[in-house]
Amino acid sequence: MFCEYCGDIDGDETGVDHDERDCPRYDTADGPVTIDPGQLAAALTANADGVPALRAAINLLTAHGLWIKRLADRPELLHIDYSGPTPEPYGIDWEKVVQAVDAKELPASSGELRILALAASLAHSAVRIPLGDTVSGLDTANLDLVLTAIAEANGR
Repeated sequence: MFCEYCGDIDGDETGVDHDERDCPRYDTADGPVTIDPGQLAAALTANADGVPALRAAINLLTAHGLWIKRLADRPELLHIDYSGPTPEPYGIDWEKVVQAVDAKELPASSGELRILALAASLAHSAVRIPLGDTVSGLDTANLDLVLTAIAEANGR
């Protein structure tokens, strides 16, 4: 079936064949799913408490300033609880994020994509990125954010 929200017709984009009623970008009661970036940041931070590497990844995205809002606009990249009256985000699907980066589905500068890849690598052990290649293209401000995140992931 065809989904008017994400354009998926055969399950390639979301992994399941669906129409708009089953789309991760659509909440049947209220239309398209909207996630407040502030709510997302708070939920991600709360759920990362006690896991230094995940907390470092979330703090990196928050300090960077762009990715929390961009992820809020892409609910298919998030873990969302739909059991309540409103969709509640509680995490990032890091593997889907990396797939989206690899498929060039996320419009962003190369530095922004490097920040997202580094955060994914900190947060999820299955995500492997070449650190030398990734940090070599960062400007000073972003490199400072990454170094802080690496130290935080190490418990410092």
